[in-house]
Amino acid sequence: MSRSKGRRFIAYLGLPILLSLTGQGQLFGQVGSPTLTLDEAISIARRNNPEFLIQKNEEVRADWEVRESYAAFLPSATAGGGMNYQGPGVERFGASLANQTRTGYIYSSYSLGLNYRLGGDTFMRPRQASANRAATSAQTEVADFNLIATVTHRYLAVRRAQDGVELARRELERARENQRLVDARVDVGAAIALDAKQAEVEVGRAEVELLRAENVEHTEKLSLIEILGLDLDPSVDLTTDFAIFEPRWTTTELIERAIQRHPQLRAIRATRDASSVSVRMARSQYLPSISLSAGLNGFAQRATNPDAIIEMTQAQLDESRESCIEFNQILENLTTPMPRDCSASNFRLSDRQIAQIRNEHSGVPLSFTRQPFSASLQISLPIFNGLARERQLATARVAEDDAKHRLRAEELRIRREVADAHKNLETAARTVRLEERNRELANDQLRLARERYSVGSASFIELKEAETTMARAERAYLAAVYTFHESLAALEAAVGERLEHQTEERS
Repeated sequence: MSRSKGRRFIAYLGLPILLSLTGQGQLFGQVGSPTLTLDEAISIARRNNPEFLIQKNEEVRADWEVRESYAAFLPSATAGGGMNYQGPGVERFGASLANQTRTGYIYSSYSLGLNYRLGGDTFMRPRQASANRAATSAQTEVADFNLIATVTHRYLAVRRAQDGVELARRELERARENQRLVDARVDVGAAIALDAKQAEVEVGRAEVELLRAENVEHTEKLSLIEILGLDLDPSVDLTTDFAIFEPRWTTTELIERAIQRHPQLRAIRATRDASSVSVRMARSQYLPSISLSAGLNGFAQRATNPDAIIEMTQAQLDESRESCIEFNQILENLTTPMPRDCSASNFRLSDRQIAQIRNEHSGVPLSFTRQPFSASLQISLPIFNGLARERQLATARVAEDDAKHRLRAEELRIRREVADAHKNLETAARTVRLEERNRELANDQLRLARERYSVGSASFIELKEAETTMARAERAYLAAVYTFHESLAALEAAVGERLEHQTEERS
């Protein structure tokens, strides 16, 4: 075993875990068994983790809210048009009046409108939207940091389970070696058969422990794959080795870094700033607003049966001729009568007029008659609206005050967590050194016990106790190593950034 401070124990433990990415067999640009480093795992999770992608989508919505707030300075325009059909028949008005039409009508119309509104909220909304976008971006940074912490934790869990499998295999191999040693002594009559049975039992127990360790490894790999967000074959070679080192940071230094850079604090500060803008936004409701509108519209119609229009027009001309004749009869009683010309030719539609009527009522009615242009200007000053503005202003102020309290509470929590995590890391580093020494002593004890048993100076019980002590020392050392790495990850989570330390990639 290597005893260097850099890699220790986990540098030579670990069984290759192959990862076959669905449809991505050459994801990392390697031929054969793909590998996965911690940085690659984090990159994959950023691209595929559903919860993280949901949070990133919030930035898209926040960006459009900013664009919309600036677009409020531009006027809104509307354009519309329509078409209506009314068939021939009797149109009734009230209970007794009726108007019968012998032709249907098609009506069409258009409208163009321009509206512009300017108020205090129009000027404040871009600032509010920008503040909300900054808060959303800060929340995305928090989600990214939490994702990194989660992936790191699951990656360490897989490496721990992976090394646990190798440790179980080493214990099984030692149990089998002890069994061979016992069998050799039993064969020559130097040991009783009961020792052989006991050695066989120890081999069986070691096989059970190996089975359990492999199951834990499989479970931890599935958890890592779930965080990565890909449907993968759970067999990958995790190649990032984590170094054991002596922490050199001070608690004061780490707390200062956390207060300045922790994503959660930045997110709460952004929320506080957005709350302050919301207060000013609520105050803008006391300001007057100006509204301007202008519009154009027009209409057109045509009959579906031009012959009916011609007949009705001719009927009106006939009625006009009869009126002309009656008027001339009245004029005959005057001294100097001036009769009108009531000849039938003057009250009959010409061919040109008939053709004009048919042309006017053919095709789609698109010859619009434009209505007069209209425009309006309105200035409004809110006076009283049932205390709604006052309530909204009070709500905004409470939200701002709550954001300040949450920021203070988060700072206190981070100070405590950084101090605790730093102390835990220092304790874990010292524990690793002690457990390493215990493991070396247990290994020497096991070696001496085997030598004594092989020459008949020790019983099988002493050999078994030495083996148990060695297994316990190795497991304690493995636990100490990963407690150190987990404590380091917890400290990074408390500080809010990855701390400078050494990691190594196995080829």
